[in-house]
Amino acid sequence: MAIDRRRFLIGAGAALGAAFAPRRGNADASSAASLLYVGACADAAGGYWVAGFDRAGVLSFATALPGRGHDILLHPDGDELLVFARRPGLWFVRIGREKGELRQIVEAAAGRHFYGHGAFSPDGKRLYASENLIATGDGLLGIYDATDGYRRLGEQPSFGIGPHDLAYLPGTDRMVIANGGIRTHPDTGREILNPDSMAPSLVTVRPATGELLNEVDFGPALRTLSIRHLAAATDGTVAFGCQSQGDPFDLPPLVGLLDPDGKARFLDMPETDLGALANYVGSIELDRDGTVVAATSPHGGMVAYWDRPSGRYLGRRAMSDVCGVAPTAVAREFMLTSGNSGVELSPVAAEALHPLAAGLADWSWDNHLIAV
Repeated sequence: MAIDRRRFLIGAGAALGAAFAPRRGNADASSAASLLYVGACADAAGGYWVAGFDRAGVLSFATALPGRGHDILLHPDGDELLVFARRPGLWFVRIGREKGELRQIVEAAAGRHFYGHGAFSPDGKRLYASENLIATGDGLLGIYDATDGYRRLGEQPSFGIGPHDLAYLPGTDRMVIANGGIRTHPDTGREILNPDSMAPSLVTVRPATGELLNEVDFGPALRTLSIRHLAAATDGTVAFGCQSQGDPFDLPPLVGLLDPDGKARFLDMPETDLGALANYVGSIELDRDGTVVAATSPHGGMVAYWDRPSGRYLGRRAMSDVCGVAPTAVAREFMLTSGNSGVELSPVAAEALHPLAAGLADWSWDNHLIAV
C-alpha cells in the first residue's frame, strides 16, 4: 500500500508542466469573478487530479494526484490547499492555491488510514484529520503541526467509529465530528466490516484538550444511517447529510440540523423527493449567507434545497451523477459538479441549471467541491 514517491513525483511534474496557466489575478475574493472552485477529478484515461476553475469555466490548474482524491481543505491563511485521499486513504497532499503546484505528500502513520477529511484549528497551526486505528477500528483525530511540514504530533479519540467529516463551529474552539459508524480496512477497500454493529453519532469536542462536550445518536431504529458530511453556519448550527446502509426500500431521513444547543433534528421533504435521493447524500453545503442548505445525491441524480432558518423544503433539481457542491459569491446560488455531466450553476430560485464551459465536462468530477 506504500506510495511510489519517485514515480508519482515524476508524473506530477510532467502534468504540472502541461497544466493550464492560471488566469486569475489577485482580485477581491468576495467578488463572484474572483472565486476559484476546486475539486478532485479523473480524466478519460483514468488518471486522478485536482483542478481549479473560475465562474466563467476557465481552468486555472490541473495537478496530478497519487490516487483518487476526496475532500479539499483551504488553509486559513489562504495560501495553500490540502487534498485528502478517498477513504480508506493513506495520504494527503499540499498544493498551492493559485497555481496548484505540488508542495508535499504526507502519508498516514503506521497502522492508521485517513477517512478523507480534515479541519484546521482557527489559528491555522494545527490540522486535525479523521483517521482509523486499523487494528481495533477506533476512530481517531490525527493531529499535525501545520507550521512544521505537517509533522504528526499525536492523536485523540473521535468518540466513535468511522469519523468522516469535521467542522469547527465558527468563532469557537469546538468541533463537530460526523462519526459515520462504518469500519473499513485498506486491504478490503470500502467494504463495511461491521454491518451488524454500526454506531453513527454526531459529537462535539474541544480539540485543544480532547474533551467530549456533546454526543447525539439516532437510536437503534436508525443504526444503519451513516452520518457523513457537515456544513457549519456562523450561528453555530451545523447541517449534516447521511447515507443509509440499511434496507434499500426503507426511506429514512437523510438531511438534518444540529442546533447550537447540541440537539439534532431532521429536515422534512415530500416522500417522493426523499425517495429520489436514493438513500444517499454525497455532499452538503450552505449558500453564501448560510440560509439555504443544499444536499446532493449522485445515486439519485438530484440536488435538494431547504431554507435553513424555517426548515422549509425548497424543491429539487435534476443533474446526472451530481455530487460536488459549493456556494458562489451570490446568495442562494451554488456551483455543482458531476461525474458524467460536467459543471453547472444552480440559482436556487431557478428551475433550470446553467452549464459552464463544455471543456469542464471532459473531467469526471468527484465527491466534493470548495470555493476559495
